[in-house]
Amino acid sequence: MRRIVLAAALALVAAGAAAGDDEMRLPPVAHVTFENGLRVQVAEYHELPLVEFYLMIGAGAAQDPPGKDGLAALTAGTLRRGAGKRSAEEVARAIEFLGGRIDAAPGTDGTIVSAEFLSKDFDAGLALLHDVLLEPTFAADEVRRARDEQAAEIVAALEDTSRVADKCFAGFLYGSHPYGRPVEGRRATVAALGRDDVRDFYGRWYRPNTTLLVLVGDVEANAAIARLREAFGGWQPRADAVPARTPPPAPFHGRRLLLVDKPDATQTQLRYGNMAIARNDPRYIAATVANTILGGGFTSKLIEELRIKRSLTYAAWSAFAARLTGGDFRVATFTKSPTTAETLALALGVEGGFRGRAPDRAALEKAKTYLRGQFPLKVESPDALAAKLAEIEFFGLPPDELTAYRSRVAAVSAEDVARVSEALMPSPGDVAIVVVGKAAEIRDQLASEFGSFETIGAEACESLSAPAGR
Repeated sequence: MRRIVLAAALALVAAGAAAGDDEMRLPPVAHVTFENGLRVQVAEYHELPLVEFYLMIGAGAAQDPPGKDGLAALTAGTLRRGAGKRSAEEVARAIEFLGGRIDAAPGTDGTIVSAEFLSKDFDAGLALLHDVLLEPTFAADEVRRARDEQAAEIVAALEDTSRVADKCFAGFLYGSHPYGRPVEGRRATVAALGRDDVRDFYGRWYRPNTTLLVLVGDVEANAAIARLREAFGGWQPRADAVPARTPPPAPFHGRRLLLVDKPDATQTQLRYGNMAIARNDPRYIAATVANTILGGGFTSKLIEELRIKRSLTYAAWSAFAARLTGGDFRVATFTKSPTTAETLALALGVEGGFRGRAPDRAALEKAKTYLRGQFPLKVESPDALAAKLAEIEFFGLPPDELTAYRSRVAAVSAEDVARVSEALMPSPGDVAIVVVGKAAEIRDQLASEFGSFETIGAEACESLSAPAGR
C-alpha cells in the first residue's frame, strides 16, 4: 500500500502547480465539532482508493505524573496490544488482513494515533480504529511486555552517541521543564510502571474534548462525518482532560558547557543552543528562511565552513525546535576527537557572525526557492496532508497556512532575516553546549578553549531533567 501512497505525489504536486506559482490548491476541508467536544476535519481526496485517519490526543510526556516518566509512551505503545474482543495477535492479524496499519506515536505535547486503509475497507478499518482507541484491554502481560521493550530501548540508546547527545542537550538546556524530559522515560521510572498506571493515564487523557481527528481520503465528506459520529459520538468527555500547558522557560544568559564522557565513542557529538519560539509564533516563516541559510540545507553556511572549507565534519545543521508553548534553536554537528574544540569554536563563530546580518541576495533567493519548491512535497500524499491539517489546528496556525505558505516565504526580505536571526538565534556567549565523546582525548582542548566545565557519564544524562527529589 505504501507504493500506492507514494504515487499520490504527482497528483497533489500537479494540483499545487496548477493553482499558480505561489498559491496551492487543496481539497475543500469540512469542519465539525461533535457534542462531546471531538473536533473533526474531513478532506475528500479521490485520486487514490485510500482513507487516512490522523488523531492528535492533547496529552503526552508533559502530562506524565511525578515519578512516572515514560507513562504516556507506554500507554501509546500498548494501545493496539489487545482491543475490544481481540487479543494483541488478533488485532495485528485483523489489520494485516485489510492491508492497513494503525500506529500510535507519543510526543511531549500530545500523542498521535494514525491509521490507513483502502477506501473499500472504510467501515472495517474504522471499526478497528474505534476498538483500539476506545476499547484497549491493557492486558497485564501485554503492558509488561511493552514496558520491558521500552526499558530495553532506553538502554540500547546509550550505545548511540548521537542519541545520547540529543537527550543530554534537552536535559541540560531545559532542566526539569517538560521539554527537557525524555519522552520514553527513564530506566528507573519505566521499570516501575504497571497496568494500573496505564489505565489511569488513558482514562484521564484519552478523551474526545482534548482530541482532534482528521480524515483525508476517497470518501464523501458528509457520509464520512456521519460514520465518524456513529463511531466516536458516544466517547465520553472529561472536564479535567484538557491539560494546563506549562509555559516555556525564558532564554538564559551566559555560556555553560557540559562534557559527557563516552569512552567507547569514535567521534565527538556537539550540540548547542538556547530558548527560541513556539510553532505559532508569527516570525516562524522568516525564522525558517534564516535557518535554511545558516544550517538547513546542504549548501548552508555551516556546511560550507565546517565541511567544505575545513573538512572538520561530514554534516552540520541547525534547527528551530518549535513546539506548542515554546521551543529552542540548536546547532548540531560531529567531528573527530582531535578537532573537537576547533569544530565547536568554528560553529559558534559561524552562527555568531550570521545573526543580525542581512544575507546576500543569492543566498536569500536560494533558500526561498528551496523552501517553496519543497513545500508541495510535504502535502504530496493523503497521510502527509492529514498531518499538516492536524498541525494547523493543534498549534493554532493561520487557517491559510497551507495555501499561502509559498507566498509568505517569497515575501521574506533580507531585513526580516537579519531581524529574526538576531532575536531568535543566540549569541555565542549565551548558549548551553553539550559535548559527547571520549573525555580523555578532548577534555584538555576544551578547557584550553572554553574554560571550566562539568563532566558526567552518559547514564547520568537522565538526571539532568529530573526534578529535585526524583
